[in-house]
Amino acid sequence: MSAPLIGPDQLRELIGLSFMWKNERYTAIEIIDHPPALIAQKHIPASVIQSDVHGRAHRQISASVSIPIYSADGLQLHPEFLLIKF
Repeated sequence: MSAPLIGPDQLRELIGLSFMWKNERYTAIEIIDHPPALIAQKHIPASVIQSDVHGRAHRQISASVSIPIYSADGLQLHPEFLLIKF
């Protein structure tokens, strides 16, 4: 398999950056390795209610999304990732 199009260090530099994706503003909050994906949080405050460990829903958080980085073959950037506008 050839070298990745974007290396892990370059991907981690995205954390904390704001961007537009599908006409909404997000902030990159995490990079996961398997499968490679960018985790981003919407700028809309408190749009999801999250349960605690006991199942009580009382904490409001912003919605997050997982954006795949590479296509299934791992040789190209995923079309969803290419929609990101920094």
